[in-house]
Amino acid sequence: MGKKSRMKKEKRQALQNVSATSNEQVHIAKPKGLELFLIWIVRLGTVAILFTPLILYDKYYFPFVGPKGLYLMACAQIVFFAWLFLAIHYKKYRPSVNKILTVFVCYLIIVILSSILGADFSRSFWSKFERMTGLLIWLHLFGLFLAISSSFRKISEWRMIFWISICIGALVSIPTLLAEVGIVIYKLGGSALGNTSFLGTYLLFQVFFAIYLFFEEKNKYLKILIAIMAVASGLSIYFAGARSATLGTMGGIALIGLLYLSFKVKNRGVKIASRIALAVFSLTVLSLVILLFIPGSFVLNKFVELTSASRFINWQMAWKGFLERPMFGWGPENYIILFPKFFNPCLYTGKCGSEIWFDRTHNIVLDTLVTTGIFGVFAYLGLFVTMAFALIKKYFKQKTISFWLFSVFLALPISYFIQNLTVFDMPASLMLFILIISFIAFLVSPEKPQSTQVKPVRPWVGVIFLLVFLVTFFEFVIQPLKTDSLVIQSIITGSPEERLVYYKKALEASPMGKYQIRNFFAQHTQQFVHENLETIPKATLIKELDFVITELEKTIKTTPTDYRTTLKLAQIHNIYAILDINKLSLAEEYGNRAMALSPNHQQAYWSLAQTKVHMKEYETAIQFAQTAVDLEPEWLNSHQTLIAVAIRAEEYDKAKEFIQKALAINPKWDGEFDALLGGIPEE
Repeated sequence: MGKKSRMKKEKRQALQNVSATSNEQVHIAKPKGLELFLIWIVRLGTVAILFTPLILYDKYYFPFVGPKGLYLMACAQIVFFAWLFLAIHYKKYRPSVNKILTVFVCYLIIVILSSILGADFSRSFWSKFERMTGLLIWLHLFGLFLAISSSFRKISEWRMIFWISICIGALVSIPTLLAEVGIVIYKLGGSALGNTSFLGTYLLFQVFFAIYLFFEEKNKYLKILIAIMAVASGLSIYFAGARSATLGTMGGIALIGLLYLSFKVKNRGVKIASRIALAVFSLTVLSLVILLFIPGSFVLNKFVELTSASRFINWQMAWKGFLERPMFGWGPENYIILFPKFFNPCLYTGKCGSEIWFDRTHNIVLDTLVTTGIFGVFAYLGLFVTMAFALIKKYFKQKTISFWLFSVFLALPISYFIQNLTVFDMPASLMLFILIISFIAFLVSPEKPQSTQVKPVRPWVGVIFLLVFLVTFFEFVIQPLKTDSLVIQSIITGSPEERLVYYKKALEASPMGKYQIRNFFAQHTQQFVHENLETIPKATLIKELDFVITELEKTIKTTPTDYRTTLKLAQIHNIYAILDINKLSLAEEYGNRAMALSPNHQQAYWSLAQTKVHMKEYETAIQFAQTAVDLEPEWLNSHQTLIAVAIRAEEYDKAKEFIQKALAINPKWDGEFDALLGGIPEE
């Protein structure tokens, strides 16, 4: 055998075995003692994190999200502190400086700056139980990234992680598959993730993990098992109706197929044709993404047809918000502040989707742009570009990874990004995104030094680590979990006195989600007072009203531009005025503030109209109600409010005139005003 033939044979053999040996050290000293104990904490903690999608408990506020986020942070803290102790004492566990780490650090710094410079740092840092995607969880995710990208140093360890992940994915898929044959497990939400879009995003990762494992696995029985789990995840995405994830998955699989035909088949003609097809496919996808943002394009029109016109209107509002704060944005979790400022009154109508509140743009590019500014978008996109180039370099230039590793983990982030153009991340999907960033960072990391302990383990260092861990675990996991539980306890109790105690305890336990919780308590109290004016002692009602008003005023003091809280103060003072007429002046004050914060939002005018009715200033009340109608004449509720105000003012002729004008706008409303007509005395 000639020298060239031997070299070719050796190269082929190396490529066949590369998936089993890539980035593994030939002579790795086995850990023992404390090192072994800590590395196992990292391993088991990482496995525990993979169970995040299954965490669900209906005794908590937003049971599909809050418990998952807190569980994820709890596991991430355990993993991080165990790794940090290892990294201090052993060089081989220290993170390698590479481009992925550098870009991730840049992105995190920008998120921190955006939080500090944004509209409200507290919102940005703590987030809320409905989302759990603020700066706090990003700090946990970054710590998780450092730990697992530095601790898992064999490709076989990563494969085991992917194996466990697809098994959990199969469990998550079962309820959706069973629902297709009439067996309902989750009556609320349909799955453990509570939303079809979130389910689709999570299972998209599982499909690609399974594809990678299928082609790397040698055992035919295990290949069959992997294939079954891949199909289960794929069918669940489709049956759940997660259109974005379905398209993203199909597009990613198509990309893998084109890459295979372009670079793995031997036929030269097939290669050339496939590479042309790959280029056309890439340009087509890029063009479709661009057209999605262009008003009037067939892509956007189709998107509106499949989803809702409210999404595009929301994007327009987000763009205006970005132009006001282009550098570092409004800060994570602060979209709810800018949304009313640029509110489009058309959102109330069916033609614009009838979705009136958004705390996200439902588009990852615009979400990142409006919350972290232009710098944040560049850093975020930089993560995807850096990962792609790292894989391309490892496969084509260094030839140290297999084709399936290259193609699958090139297609996966692209598919994930594409489907995120119409949805947004939650804890379960963010966890998997960090997992693939960590995996690719591991692939590009140079070999670690195999020296053993750098310095002796000092007991006092361990004590400090333990104390810091206990403090952070208590403040960022235990206390928020307590708040999460107390919110529900406050609602289910039948005693006003007990409810007030729970209100106080919930808000004192943790700042997490405090703004949303305050509004939630206020809404519940508003309804409770309205329904029990005649049955509950006046002093008891006033005590509860005073408490929620005090809490809402704390929000206004921190964030004067919070429209929803300002409006809620106006509404709750209108209710309070039934018990104390002197509260009408505050109802008017907060109503005017709300109107100034969002001049195009109808609800402020409705509230002011109600206030003026209580003041018996009927002419002004009619003017406010008419303004709400003028903002969007095709919204029925505004007409009903205007007619009701006219009847309260005993302007019966005007009320009839308003009804005729409303029916002229939409004849289908015939019959919608019958109840109001009952308040007009017969002539």
